[in-house]
Amino acid sequence: MAKAAKAGKRVAVIGLGRMGGLMAKHLAAAGFRVTGYDPVPAAAAAAEKNGVTASPSAAEAVREAEVVCSSLPTVEAVRDVYLGAGGILAAMRRGTVVFEHSTSEVGLAREIAEAAGKRGIVFLDAPVSGSVPHLEKRQVSAIVGGDKKALDRHRDVLDAFSKSITYMGPVGNGLLMKLVTNHILGIHHAGMAEGLALGMKAGLDPEVMMAFLAQSAVAGLWVYRGPGMAARDYSQVVAEVNISKKDMGLSVEEAARLSAPVPLGAAARQQYVAAAALGLARADFNAVFEAYIHAGGGKAKLGKGKQP
Repeated sequence: MAKAAKAGKRVAVIGLGRMGGLMAKHLAAAGFRVTGYDPVPAAAAAAEKNGVTASPSAAEAVREAEVVCSSLPTVEAVRDVYLGAGGILAAMRRGTVVFEHSTSEVGLAREIAEAAGKRGIVFLDAPVSGSVPHLEKRQVSAIVGGDKKALDRHRDVLDAFSKSITYMGPVGNGLLMKLVTNHILGIHHAGMAEGLALGMKAGLDPEVMMAFLAQSAVAGLWVYRGPGMAARDYSQVVAEVNISKKDMGLSVEEAARLSAPVPLGAAARQQYVAAAALGLARADFNAVFEAYIHAGGGKAKLGKGKQP
């Protein structure tokens, strides 16, 4: 949509901190009429310099908006802004569409959506994957749950600061995907720290290690291993579960010899042990996925010699 065509669309941004402030800046730059609110005067002043009209209250900011975006720091703040005394739902017009970008609770998103629906307001949970450096370059990935027609109608709002928009289904599913994303990211981040600390304990240089890892199979794991795991197709055996079980055992044992704590490594090894116990010892190491499915009460694919 051309910038001129966007000029008539009124968007309110609640929360003008590091993330919300950048969203508001990009929206204003894209040609939307942006109002915003933040209880911190410096945040509101910075937004005004970026073309945002600062309002004296959240209720005033959303009163004439067609679309409301919110980016808030805590679950409690999300609850208070929407459902607390003087919450903004009461100030919105019927037909307003809300994109709630905070990393919050799934149950709370569904509770707000229900309350919003009773007022004729469409609420979508729309968290983003990425942080300030990504948002500065309009490179966050938006994940949306809720009314798809409302998303399609106002996709241009998210396009103003996102590199991609993925629709996940009903309200709450966007947040579920964000939690899964953060869960994986947190484990990888801690695993990176754990591995580097193990290497340092053994006398390796962390900067040299990282330079190597950036060129290793680790860097491309999502691309060349992820699709097969998601499809639960273990027919292409790159490395057997048994090999990963052995390799993880070696690293955990070496860590023990060095008195280096590797709780993530020890836990990961046990998952390969569990996959082997399901009869998948000779399957591709992606089959560790089945150990998690089995432990969660799902029906795992079993290897030879195992009955479903």
